[in-house]
Amino acid sequence: MELFGSLAVVLGTAAVFGVVARMLRQPVLLGYIAAGVALAALGWGKAEESKKILELMGQLGVTLLLFLVGLELPLAELKKMGRVALATGLGQIIFTSVIGYVIIRALGFGNVPALYLAIALTFSSTIVIVKLLSEKKDLQSLYGKIAVGFLLVQDFVAIGILVVMSGLASGGTGWGNLAGVMVKGIILVAAAVWLAGRVMPKLLDWLGRSTELLFVGTIAWCLAVAAVVASPWVGFSIEIGGFLAGLALAATAEHWQILARTRPLRDFFLTLFFVVLGASVTVGQVRPILWPAAALSAFVLVGNPLIVMAIMGVMGYKKRTSFMAGITVAQISEFSLILVALAVKTRAVGPEILSLTALVGAVTMTISTYLIMYSESLYKFLKPVLGIFERRVKTAAIGGEAKLAGHILLLGHNRMGSVLRPALEKLGRPVVVVDFDPRVVEETGGVYGDIADYELYDQLNLDQAEMVLSTVSDVEDNLQLLSALKKKRPISIILAADAADAVRLYKAGADLVLVPHTIGGEYLSHLITSHGLDKKYLQEKGRELRERLIL
Repeated sequence: MELFGSLAVVLGTAAVFGVVARMLRQPVLLGYIAAGVALAALGWGKAEESKKILELMGQLGVTLLLFLVGLELPLAELKKMGRVALATGLGQIIFTSVIGYVIIRALGFGNVPALYLAIALTFSSTIVIVKLLSEKKDLQSLYGKIAVGFLLVQDFVAIGILVVMSGLASGGTGWGNLAGVMVKGIILVAAAVWLAGRVMPKLLDWLGRSTELLFVGTIAWCLAVAAVVASPWVGFSIEIGGFLAGLALAATAEHWQILARTRPLRDFFLTLFFVVLGASVTVGQVRPILWPAAALSAFVLVGNPLIVMAIMGVMGYKKRTSFMAGITVAQISEFSLILVALAVKTRAVGPEILSLTALVGAVTMTISTYLIMYSESLYKFLKPVLGIFERRVKTAAIGGEAKLAGHILLLGHNRMGSVLRPALEKLGRPVVVVDFDPRVVEETGGVYGDIADYELYDQLNLDQAEMVLSTVSDVEDNLQLLSALKKKRPISIILAADAADAVRLYKAGADLVLVPHTIGGEYLSHLITSHGLDKKYLQEKGRELRERLIL
């Protein structure tokens, strides 16, 4: 009965603080941590038995979190990952950990705590950033794609570090044990990838005939693998077992169904983890770490973005793109908390280090959320001093030394743009392609840039263009573009995601707005009107379109 009462209190308090966090546009996990702090201040958690059960449930939440991470981990994306994502992601991890270690040692911490804290400061929250960029509709922007790319690099590194830490926990930190852990880790990951490709798809195809059995079977699989991996003869943690169990299911056709059904269960148990984490932070622990927490929070909020901006500047990105991408790393991740919690569990560091990490996480997540939300205004304010991050200009010159006039601007050389470009070139006007894919710029002799970068507009000489054609579907970026066409308005043809966006673009002065679904419907209507139910013709048209998509 006492356990049920504790659960009711914990979840009720977490729900209240979670609602407050959402109202303040903050990540809900901050609300859960705050709920734990409040409960601890009120004397909750004195019953040792209930506390242990809640901690066990929290551990199950972390195991399920890593299970879903393994399930969603896009191994195929490693091959596609751009140079900027790899360079920025790895460079930021290296520089942040090294500089962070020096700062933490200067604050009086020992070698081992400084090492764990420095590593914890390097990771940024993919979940929080993707959510915020999605709300801003910036996921498809240049800086959004770069940010998601280097956050993915961070996730890969974080998982690797957790695997190594988990293995070292049972055998010491000698070089021989480290080598053994790395070999075992590689074998386990290779086994999971082999199962993902050869065994699990067939098994889940059979199990997936019943959605209930699929859910129960995959949870049983997760727990069974976690138990085996955490056994003495393997020597890793339960959480890493959850990750490997998810990785083994990543290639199955049912993995989206598993994700959808497992997330609520994960969120339930993960809520308990963050509440218990918050409850472990006492007022007595906070007072001695206030100054270190303030110093490390300042480093994450200012230092991490500066490191990213410096790396991107060296790689040739303009100051706006570098700044907007840099702001996304101004907080630490839930992985940081899990990493330090694992270190406390193995007694590598004391509980005060976890309290310090939680406090830095709360401060940086809170402030960085507002930095990202108002990044455009912040950029305009800081713009005069950000020029130092532009090492070299990657954008190609337009028309040599002289500015073009009477030209056609094609913004976005995606599938639609690549189809339109040959037709535009037949009009006898210079066609200038603007894209943020370096390969496209090289192939077309175009301009490297982002439609959202209004500083590019002068270089594009918008007012002297004959036509401006945007195949970018982000309505805010297109509205900004239309607002720049003030004097001599060229013909403006804009792509819209839906009818509501199309209406806004027409009101802003667009001459022609293309809505893909509407155009697709009109095209299909034309085919049916012209050829009826001619199966042979429709199949031939389908093969033709398929070949174009593959190309």
